[in-house]
Amino acid sequence: MKVYFLLLISFFFLETEFACKAQDAKIIELTSDETTNYLLANITEINYSFQEIFKRSFFVNVYTINDSKATPQDYFEEYDGILSSILISIIPDGDYYVKSKLFKIEGLENPKIVSLKEKDFPEFVIAVISGPLENRKTFEYRFKGFTD
Repeated sequence: MKVYFLLLISFFFLETEFACKAQDAKIIELTSDETTNYLLANITEINYSFQEIFKRSFFVNVYTINDSKATPQDYFEEYDGILSSILISIIPDGDYYVKSKLFKIEGLENPKIVSLKEKDFPEFVIAVISGPLENRKTFEYRFKGFTD
């Protein structure tokens, strides 16, 4: 999935380079933005991409990342494991970016997202199974979208 994401990003940049020259597209290096660089470099799965919620009232993007920064030293006893985190971006409906809400659920061991369900507007729940293979549990995380 990470390869798919990198190919998608590469395609976007190539398309920008060869697209209509009237746009005067330019490449902006973001290497110095350490947080963004860290998050994008560690995406392991795109769980939801522009998932519409409440009949397009807002959209949700969900990504699973390997998160060495959220892994306590010596957490894994016999091997060098890394905990995962889940990034949740909530975007209001509209044709252009105005604002978004960004959340991070960190410290998850082998997470698997099992559902994204609408509750009472504007709330929704993401259910995640996490934990060591012999003791996995389901956790529900509640979020609020935009009301205006």
